[in-house]
Amino acid sequence: MADESVKSDPKPIREFLGETVKESFGSGQARPIFDAAVFEDTWRDLGLAKAPGEVDFKNEFAVLVITRGSQIHFRCRDEGEGRLKTLAISTRDIRPGLRYLFGIFSKKEWKQVNETPIP
Repeated sequence: MADESVKSDPKPIREFLGETVKESFGSGQARPIFDAAVFEDTWRDLGLAKAPGEVDFKNEFAVLVITRGSQIHFRCRDEGEGRLKTLAISTRDIRPGLRYLFGIFSKKEWKQVNETPIP
């Protein structure tokens, strides 16, 4: 019988993964995004010609992680009481440009992401 007290790691509802020719983009820390204007500014700052995907910011939020490595993945943890911790796991094989990953999460499930309260 499976132990129901053990939770699996949370996963984004969907992900938008890609590559840009930019060589740097601020901190490599996971960056939560809670509204459409900031999302648009972010993907434009990454040098993208259009949004990497649709986000319903009324019910969802995005988390951006970036790397210079060739691959990137989310590592998420439920810290209890509606707190979500998101990190990026990436390879160490440095390549020109950046790889980015937007993870989309439901606002219903979380009250806080990476120490930031969700509005």
